Amino acid sequence: MNISKRMPMDTQELLASLEKDARRISNNDIMKARSFMLNYVKFLPEKYKKAYSTELFSYYYETFMEIKGLRSNPAIEEIDAETYKELIKNYEQQVSEDPLETYFQRFMNVVTPYLIFITKKPLHPVGMILPGGMTIMELNGEYYCPIKNKQKEVDIALCKYCICKDNEEVAKTDGDMW
Repeated sequence: MNISKRMPMDTQELLASLEKDARRISNNDIMKARSFMLNYVKFLPEKYKKAYSTELFSYYYETFMEIKGLRSNPAIEEIDAETYKELIKNYEQQVSEDPLETYFQRFMNVVTPYLIFITKKPLHPVGMILPGGMTIMELNGEYYCPIKNKQKEVDIALCKYCICKDNEEVAKTDGDMW
């Protein structure tokens, strides 16, 4: 999918576009995307390797299958044009020498906008262990991430688009949560 071809105006148009793009991704393409992710994390410590190669990819795959299976019916909302344009720019900046990354990017170009704009879910699954040993948490219908604010300066990080709030925000409202 070339995410920058046409900017959807609302969530219904975006979902229709993502569903169409999902149907163009074969099982073989998904296997290559998974291979990229396995290669990408091979030098991480074992507990993070498992989290990123298994838990995270499973979360993305389940999300992808949800899109492909047409099981969603989002409320129609306008999409913030500036946020969408920034997301597109972010994708265009991510270039690698690994030929498998193309498959991963196509896969993620369907999954990421769906999580951000349609379901408004975190970009990492609740409970997934992150560097530093902390996890994404849900509290009273809000999502919290221990590293969200630490990623602000990383240009290609997708954290700024994620629905999660930083853990510091829940600590201010809920005492000693962490």
